[in-house]
Amino acid sequence: MKSRIFLIAILLIFATSAAAQGYEIKRASDGPFSFSISGIKINEGSSLTRESILFNDPSAPVELKSHSTQIIYKDRGFRFSGSTELDAKQPIVAIQVRTILYDVFGQHMKNLANTEPKDFSPGTANITGEWRAFDNDITRMLTTVTYVARVRLADGTQWVFDADNLQLALSGLNLEQKIGETDEE
Repeated sequence: MKSRIFLIAILLIFATSAAAQGYEIKRASDGPFSFSISGIKINEGSSLTRESILFNDPSAPVELKSHSTQIIYKDRGFRFSGSTELDAKQPIVAIQVRTILYDVFGQHMKNLANTEPKDFSPGTANITGEWRAFDNDITRMLTTVTYVARVRLADGTQWVFDADNLQLALSGLNLEQKIGETDEE
């Protein structure tokens, strides 16, 4: 009986690992954790570096090439400013790209969504978005995970991400495994 349970556990680990490998995961530096904005020093003395992680589902009609989430000061408040470069594999008429924010301990902070209802021809394009950030957000945010959530194709069909596959890919990172709906759009 114990050997049967052990065998099942090994098979589950192998299946989880194989499914998570279906996602292409790219990691890149997204700037220093310690910075100055409008003369205000944030996280002074920290040697940490922000990280941007891209999840690309091979079945998606769009591939993420890069993403950066910067903190800016605008209209008397802090904001997250996201910039995403993508490669459309076919004509699309709308896309939603989501970014999950994690703090210095890998705990989920919030989800951001950038919905662009416009025509994209096949090829490279850039989309940008801004979201309000509170003071405690800007001092905690260390890691972002960005993925394509929805695509509306020119023929009217839609592609929607598979939450289970995304969860499996996320489980391979040292981050809280929370996807959820977006907190802000």
